[in-house]
Amino acid sequence: MSLSAPTILVVEDEGATRHALALLLRMNGYATATVASAEEALSALRDGPFPAFALVDLDLPGMNGLDLIGRIHALNQNIYPVLLTAADEARVRATLQGQHVVYMQKPVDFDRLLSLLDAHSPRPA
Repeated sequence: MSLSAPTILVVEDEGATRHALALLLRMNGYATATVASAEEALSALRDGPFPAFALVDLDLPGMNGLDLIGRIHALNQNIYPVLLTAADEARVRATLQGQHVVYMQKPVDFDRLLSLLDAHSPRPA
């Protein structure tokens, strides 16, 4: 990881999960910002700067994670979103309705997540 590590916005309403995920990411060289709802995420994004990634829980209070990812995409197409969910595969597919969204089942396979982030990390010019 470079000195200017990509920032990851973690959007997760469950406090223990949010803090554990952020800690693991920081321990692996990423900068993190955390929020508990889609509405907080949109506020943070308006205040800037934009993160490189957004890890978004599907089942958030208020606006759901899939709707938030649509809003994130409208704000900045350079943010790479990953939907996180404890829902089963059938529910996820029904929710996505054919939309191409990268998602990972909970509990998150952290090594797989790190590989995904590394593969999509912005590279210095």
